[in-house]
Amino acid sequence: MRNLNSKLVMNFLSEQGFDPIEKTYAAYTPLENYLCAAVAESYDNEMEENSAQIAVEAVLTAFEKKPSLKRLSEYIRYANEQVMLHSTRCQLKVSITVLVSDYTRMRYAVCGNTRIFVLYENLILHTSKTQTKYQQILDSSQTNHADELNEKGNEESAQTADRTQIHNLTEYLGKDRKVRPLISKITELTEGSSILFATGNLWGRLSEIEILDAYEYTKTGKEFLDILQELLLSYQEEDDQRIGSFTAALLYIEKKFQEDVQKKKRKKRLMFLLAAAVLVLMLLLWTVILCIRAFDRSKMREIEKHSKKGTRYLDYENYDKALEEYEKALELTEGLSLRNWQYISQKEELIETVSGQEALLALLQEAQTAFSSGGYEKAEKLYAQIQKEAAWQGFALLSSDAEKKTAEILARREILQQISLGDMYDASEDYEEALAQYQKALESLSAYTDLETQGDVQAKIYGIRQKQKEEKQEAEDAKQAAEEKKQEAEQKKQEAEDAKKQAAADKAVIKINTLLANANGALEEGRTARARELYQQALARYNKFSGSSEDADKLYQDITILRQAITEAEVKAAEEAKEERIAQAARYAIQAKEAARGGDRQTARELYEKALAVYQEQNIWDERTQAVYDAMDGLEQENQPQQPADTDGRAAGDNENESSQAAGSDEK
Repeated sequence: MRNLNSKLVMNFLSEQGFDPIEKTYAAYTPLENYLCAAVAESYDNEMEENSAQIAVEAVLTAFEKKPSLKRLSEYIRYANEQVMLHSTRCQLKVSITVLVSDYTRMRYAVCGNTRIFVLYENLILHTSKTQTKYQQILDSSQTNHADELNEKGNEESAQTADRTQIHNLTEYLGKDRKVRPLISKITELTEGSSILFATGNLWGRLSEIEILDAYEYTKTGKEFLDILQELLLSYQEEDDQRIGSFTAALLYIEKKFQEDVQKKKRKKRLMFLLAAAVLVLMLLLWTVILCIRAFDRSKMREIEKHSKKGTRYLDYENYDKALEEYEKALELTEGLSLRNWQYISQKEELIETVSGQEALLALLQEAQTAFSSGGYEKAEKLYAQIQKEAAWQGFALLSSDAEKKTAEILARREILQQISLGDMYDASEDYEEALAQYQKALESLSAYTDLETQGDVQAKIYGIRQKQKEEKQEAEDAKQAAEEKKQEAEQKKQEAEDAKKQAAADKAVIKINTLLANANGALEEGRTARARELYQQALARYNKFSGSSEDADKLYQDITILRQAITEAEVKAAEEAKEERIAQAARYAIQAKEAARGGDRQTARELYEKALAVYQEQNIWDERTQAVYDAMDGLEQENQPQQPADTDGRAAGDNENESSQAAGSDEK
């Protein structure tokens, strides 16, 4: 109903700028009785999704479920939960401005540094505050009569403030589970006015006068946004500065919903009754204020106590405990209400001090995390900021530590450069130079306790030495392969020579076996001398034999058998010859005896002498030799003169008997 009887026109302008992805997002949802518009800007390192879009869509989703002018804090809280749920790869940081309208009134909430400007004709009726260090500087530069300052005074204060602090947020989505946005009062919509939503990169570079000038000479919202874009880009060309993502959205109130007059009167009467009730409740309120005053004093003392403890831990360089104390103090500041008139300046100063201390320690923790994870570039920037902030807040020791850490970061970056050079030389196989770079890095690392990096460098050195060993081993393997090839060639040559020798040996074996076979044949035929001659030839060839031991053993065995057979044959032949000679001697003795009987003593003597020569030749000196001697003696006696008859007769008889015995023995 309200939507149909009103006309609110929305125009958008969005540019990615020099950011790798879009970092801003704007959207709005018109319902039957309510309208919600949101503009967000992200400040994180997420490169895959736009966290500003996540926040805006979360706000619109929560709004569609429960549309109301009083639920802005719920919408912001739900968006913060979604941003923190998506903070997986890195911490998401989003600044957002949300406006809700019932087509008659409006209310907005700001968390971060996105802003809205309410424009009418050539005036800026209202400008939202931001949650930045820039806003704190603006507020502190104003006098105690800040409510009476006009817009010109505000503009002059803005010009004197440090605009570099625009992106130094004191509150943003994704910072903590509890988010503390700035929520405006409910105000009436003005027909003919426009509401400009602007991100930090836009309003931070354009002044309010420039925005008004652009608005004064435009007829449509799109034309106004185009002029803003041209102004922003022209400054970029003049200052040669790169501008990141920026978004502008313009809500033009052409016609608002007109409420019933009677209903307004009823509201006025109700307000009168409520005012009366308020007067009745003033006494109770005064009592409550006294209680709140006492509560605030107690809370402030407790906050100061934690702050002092944090400062004491900070002096001892126990930064973790100091951060815990500052976080406790900051958490307690949430219980301090700035909406009452009790100790406003003291509360603001205390909150600012504690939040600054907590932010400094949180920044230190972020720097330590970046340093530990190897993000030295980010850590260097953070420590430089910590050094300035610590000096500004009076923490000289922390500022000195940050300065030392910056120097250490420079040294570590040089170490990383040396390691990178070593990797480059390693990739180009210049191992000696790579080892030199790694050794330099190790020497530099000895000044720091960084076992992981030292282990990595030592592993690289070990890897290079292994490569050198492998190359040396490959060279040795190649040399060994050449040696093996040479040995193989020599072995083949030796095998050829051995084969040649074996052939010669086989031929020698055949010749020796032939000689042995012929010798055995001659031996079987009784030709012992021929057999020995062939044996000598075979033995001579055997002595020159250079064949295998197996063949040599076989030939030796055959030659030994032949030699034994020849020896046995020669022994047998000698024995047979000896027996033949002895038989011949016996025949000589018998023939001599027969010759003696025939009276041929001379022949008998010659035959006896032949028999005796044979016995002497054969070395026989037994009874047979004695019989020959006796027979020869008998022949001598017969040549002597004869004795007397009896004597001669006996002698003759005896000689005859002896001769007979000798002859008989010879025959035997």
